[in-house]
Amino acid sequence: MTNKQIALAFDELANLMELHEEDPFRIRSYASAYLTLRKLDSPLADLSDTELKGIKGVGPAIAAKIRELIETGQMATLEKYRAQTPPGVREMLEIGGFGPKKVRQVWQEMEIENPGELWYACNENRLVEYKGFGLKTQEALKNKLAYFFSSRGKLHLDTALAEAEALCHFLISKYHDIVLEPVGEVRRRCPIVESVEILTAFDGNIPEAFEGSEFMAEKRDDGKIMVQHGDGAAVILHQCLPAEWGSKLFKHTGSAAFLEGFVKENPGVDFKYLSSEEAVFEKAKSAYVVPELRETPEILQAKNQVQLIQDQDLKGILHVHTTYSDGLHTLREMCEYTRSLGYAYIGITDHSQSAFYAHGLKPDRVLAQMEEIENLNAELAPFRIFKGIESDILNDGSLDYDDALLEKFDFVIASVHSNLRMNIEKATQRVVRAIEHPCTTILGHPTGRLLLSREGYPLDWDAVFEACAKHKVSIELNANPRRLDLDWTLIPRALAHGVLISINPDAHSKDGILHTRYGVMVARKGGLMEAGCLNAELGIFGN
Repeated sequence: MTNKQIALAFDELANLMELHEEDPFRIRSYASAYLTLRKLDSPLADLSDTELKGIKGVGPAIAAKIRELIETGQMATLEKYRAQTPPGVREMLEIGGFGPKKVRQVWQEMEIENPGELWYACNENRLVEYKGFGLKTQEALKNKLAYFFSSRGKLHLDTALAEAEALCHFLISKYHDIVLEPVGEVRRRCPIVESVEILTAFDGNIPEAFEGSEFMAEKRDDGKIMVQHGDGAAVILHQCLPAEWGSKLFKHTGSAAFLEGFVKENPGVDFKYLSSEEAVFEKAKSAYVVPELRETPEILQAKNQVQLIQDQDLKGILHVHTTYSDGLHTLREMCEYTRSLGYAYIGITDHSQSAFYAHGLKPDRVLAQMEEIENLNAELAPFRIFKGIESDILNDGSLDYDDALLEKFDFVIASVHSNLRMNIEKATQRVVRAIEHPCTTILGHPTGRLLLSREGYPLDWDAVFEACAKHKVSIELNANPRRLDLDWTLIPRALAHGVLISINPDAHSKDGILHTRYGVMVARKGGLMEAGCLNAELGIFGN
């Protein structure tokens, strides 16, 4: 099992135990294990029992459960609570912002046992009759349910990529001469993927490669091959001849709208049996359009191919957490690892004091960290460590800490972390006031969204972009694949206002720094070039 799967098992266990009103101490320990295990870089399966027990917050009991998951794929304690809980009730625990206590209430008091029944009860206004459920709460729950239903069966980009890459690696191990490429939404780098698809140019019998393997394969009547690994997503495998590789790669990559526009632009032209995608565009007398941009037909009007940002264009890493707040690795470890990746600088931004849940830094710890940074700068030069903070944007739009302390930082990322249920007027007013603060450098994860879990709060984007442009504040594209916030569709509007985009990993571990690759993927989708990216600059913050 992967670290993510093991961590999620403890998260589910904590939620189920809270649902059944079990010992709060044990619940907290399992919830804490989830938060710790999901950040680990080293595969838990490679660690000894002694090393497992040495992980912060993992004692002998939790270590034994981790070992049980690794060796059997199951945890007896978790299976016990699953057996005690109807499947639909467990499903309700997956509704974002609807916690175990509320789930227990609707289950025990209202006899509601699945999300469908819950939705029906909301629409009949039955919840308002119970304590803790007013009209506003019921309406908010209806919105959460709508988001939950629309998100089911979808994948985050990193998960979809992993599914596609695993299948590609398996087939290459079987057929060394096979040609493979993920297509569709994965190749277009969509932040949320509904269908994982792969194109292969191979004239052999592919289904027989899966015989006796962990993959299940079925050839459908339409010729597509459906492949699934365990409880992972089903992958659609398209097969073509080598001579038509370019034509089929083009066809299976673009969105329906893009392909329809392309056909209208080229009436009567035959694009069959072309061996490369470049040949498709050459025959259309059109500039080559990179896969990420093949969403709408308007891109076909471009006269020249644009040079979009690439991974190697990023000169440094900003938005990094350490053990000073809720990070998994020390300041030194994060700095040395970032330097080893070839970056010129790192910006340390632990949480500010209002983020007590994340061990936010009190002023004395801010000063202690600054002193350590000074010492490390002298030691690791010419690599540069910038003193930053992720300052909470408070309810009224002010920043955490007084101005005297804020002015000591090299840069400040201002982010909303609390009271996310805001209408567009309140949210815009709060964010714009934070942007106007003279110490704000970057607006962090601007909508607070969590893809497939929580919608972001609404904003008047023209007002936000105008304020950023006026006060020379950049906007973060948070590269964590669960956020990818700012949304790629808003990048052109930000750039039109002259606002720079900062591609930041929001790293809470060394491995988290590698999330920048997803940020670059969706930044390209939004048409971002090197010149529009803050941390593609070398001379940053006066360096």
